[in-house]
Amino acid sequence: MTQIDENYDFLVGVMHVTKEPWLSIARDGQGPTWSKSPFKNFDVVYFFGKSNRFTIRIDRIIESLRWNRGRYASYAVSYFLMVLLQPFRAFVPRGKLVSQNESKIKAKSLKVMVPELTSTMRWKKIAFIEYFLRESKARYLIISTSSSVLNFSAIIEFIEKQYESNTMLYAGPIHTGHDCDFTSGAFTIMNRESAFMLYKNRKLIPVHVMDDIGFGSAFKELNILPVNIKTLNINSMQQLKSYSTKELSGTPHFRLKSGEKNSRDDVKIMLALAAMLEAKP
Repeated sequence: MTQIDENYDFLVGVMHVTKEPWLSIARDGQGPTWSKSPFKNFDVVYFFGKSNRFTIRIDRIIESLRWNRGRYASYAVSYFLMVLLQPFRAFVPRGKLVSQNESKIKAKSLKVMVPELTSTMRWKKIAFIEYFLRESKARYLIISTSSSVLNFSAIIEFIEKQYESNTMLYAGPIHTGHDCDFTSGAFTIMNRESAFMLYKNRKLIPVHVMDDIGFGSAFKELNILPVNIKTLNINSMQQLKSYSTKELSGTPHFRLKSGEKNSRDDVKIMLALAAMLEAKP
């Protein structure tokens, strides 16, 4: 183990779903990038909720009303969720490590005992943060997605330049919404102190907005401001090849967004990206 490995350790939580195309992307694309990483002092946990045909249908209805039916429908959904979920704002669902038979992926997996809905992602993330605080000794927490590739060398370089050990760390690509600036749900970094503060004050996380916005709103109340970190969205192999190895090696996070839902090319691009990151700039 190198000196840099000794100074930095991470627990990566990947938001997981047990359906295609995300399952194949996680298994065949993202999975090999973990083993190819020259930095080894990290652990990965895929976390997911309880899913069936009913939850899938309900989620589609709620999110369609939220995003596709105009602002009045969106307001109605927000108020409905606020009334329905407000009594559970401090609730922490139980999470348990499960086998590949349930997660459908050969990796450490945490099943959170809540329905697999977009509107319950807040609780799945809180359950994972509790797992991080109780079961892991890692200094840093990363929450990401199955369509992401992490470059730990650039992440560590970012932490060394932007962050001092006596401060809170809440970082990621920054967006603005609701009442705050917040980090992307596809890539958020916290240290143990900020993760603990969020967990301890989870009642501050709104229940009626998207989870990443809710985290930003709670951190704002705690006077913990987000720090921006570079990311690249890659839509095609052609776009990937347009970047130099030096440009890629300096980027902490990549999000793959190729093709349509049923014809994504993420796996091929992920493997090519991993090979390019292995090469010296």
